[in-house]
Amino acid sequence: MLESQHAAITAWQQGDEQAVRLIFDTYYPQAVRFAVLSGLSIEAAQDCAQEAFIHAFQRRHQLRDPAAFPLWFHRIVTRHVLDILRGKWRTRTKEQPLDVADELSEDWQRQQPRPAQPDEEAISAEERAHLWQAVQQLPPPYRVPLVLHYYSDFSFREVAALMGMREGTIRVTVHRALQQLRTLAQKQAREAQEQVAQRVEISQVQGDI
Repeated sequence: MLESQHAAITAWQQGDEQAVRLIFDTYYPQAVRFAVLSGLSIEAAQDCAQEAFIHAFQRRHQLRDPAAFPLWFHRIVTRHVLDILRGKWRTRTKEQPLDVADELSEDWQRQQPRPAQPDEEAISAEERAHLWQAVQQLPPPYRVPLVLHYYSDFSFREVAALMGMREGTIRVTVHRALQQLRTLAQKQAREAQEQVAQRVEISQVQGDI
């Protein structure tokens, strides 16, 4: 498997048309999924992934070790996503529905899905939706490393390499992101409870009429 991938990357570097198509088909869905999870619309995510492939192909001879391609390419995608998010953050990026990201079933890096943890299985669909809404409200410098680590299953060391930062900085950033995420999730939960209480109150009043 590794030898065939190594051969495909080498052929891609040489401009082989079949290899270019194979690499694109393998990594494009993963790049789009990451961009959507980071807060881009599906259209913007597709454009971003395509631009990343063009960028990578133009600089393909800079890749000395074909085995390093996944992380090298993911770093290019991450930079493109961050550039877009930083440009749009002042006007707020459009929140992406959770089901849109779920439809992009290709994993960002690993082909085998990560087994669900017990605490993850206990989270209801409603709670997941609230959590996702909170993630989308984080500023890009917090959201992107959080998505890379928890949604895309990269290690802190890999996230640091992808973002060109120190591992310790990434750990601190993710910790602060989680703190903000908890605050946002708690706020959304309270607002949801208040809405439910209002609906119950209205229904009771209507029942008395």
